[in-house]
Amino acid sequence: MRTRHSIYFIRQTIRAVASFLFVCMALWPGTGSGHSAQELFHNASQAIQDQNLQQAESLLQEAIKEFPSYAEAHHLLGVVQFQQTQNASSGIPALRQAVTFNPNFAQAHYDLGLLYVNLGKMEEAQQAVQQALTLYPNFWEARLTLAKIFDQRGSTNEAIQEYEAVLKQEPLASEALFHLAYHLMQRHQHDGAQELLTRLTTHDSQHTEGWYLLGRLFEQNQEIEPAIDAYEHVLVNNPDHAEAHYNLGFLYQQHNQLQKAIEHFQRVTELQPTDSEAYMNLGVLLVAEKQIEKAEKIYQEGLALQPDSVEGQFNIGAFYEFHKEDLQKARHHYQKFLDLGGTDDRIHTLMME
Repeated sequence: MRTRHSIYFIRQTIRAVASFLFVCMALWPGTGSGHSAQELFHNASQAIQDQNLQQAESLLQEAIKEFPSYAEAHHLLGVVQFQQTQNASSGIPALRQAVTFNPNFAQAHYDLGLLYVNLGKMEEAQQAVQQALTLYPNFWEARLTLAKIFDQRGSTNEAIQEYEAVLKQEPLASEALFHLAYHLMQRHQHDGAQELLTRLTTHDSQHTEGWYLLGRLFEQNQEIEPAIDAYEHVLVNNPDHAEAHYNLGFLYQQHNQLQKAIEHFQRVTELQPTDSEAYMNLGVLLVAEKQIEKAEKIYQEGLALQPDSVEGQFNIGAFYEFHKEDLQKARHHYQKFLDLGGTDDRIHTLMME
């Protein structure tokens, strides 16, 4: 089985940017409840609830004109501007104003950090999120974001520490469980990783990548039946998960359940039509099931995708030699196999005849 698992893990971009919670109904600092700027702020908040972001932005601009140092209004304005444009740069100036006028505004520091993440400015993001945590150490969502920033910056030890800290506060935080389990697997700490992934998939049975990672872990431990069960759970949640289909095809092939293996590799070729290895594996299975004509077509399609595949040229050469009994075509592919650097004493002898 090819080692392709490592490319599948995707450190998810921090998604919280697009789902700000408008919980900044802080009391007006040092003013009476009748202040016009405060009323404008609350009207803007209502406009947001009514999905009228343009009106909300206009009301917040008016509130800021009434009271230029109104940190909460600057904060909410930055959020609204991002929501309207889906461009992080548009919201940053207002959020920076918010933390300038109120340096102790932890949520504004955090939201500013999220926008920097959205722009790929990880150093600035880290500074903003760390400031939010300095102000509010129990802000576990910010700590989770900080862990992901460390991941993005390649600071694995720091990321692990932060994921562990998140789980002390929120033992069922799905993303922390997933990412920490991944890191433990990378360090061959399989028992710890399995405990985390079991906790994750028990709590969140629809966490597709959690099931997939658990399947990989079982597979690495040569626990084939649990691996198959985990990959099948992946497909319950996402029937188009190509990697789960591929791995199931391989495992069913090992278990000599060839028809199931064929179905899964066939699905991979449908989902990823350029996956030459899936075609080659499917060809092997079709030959084993005596579907020779179909196997020939599949082999040719796979080789067309990757004509420089040493293994592919060998496999199709053997197919023509032993199953089609066409030695001329076999020699043609065997020669390409040798030209690509393949070595096999029997083939060398055959080509000398």
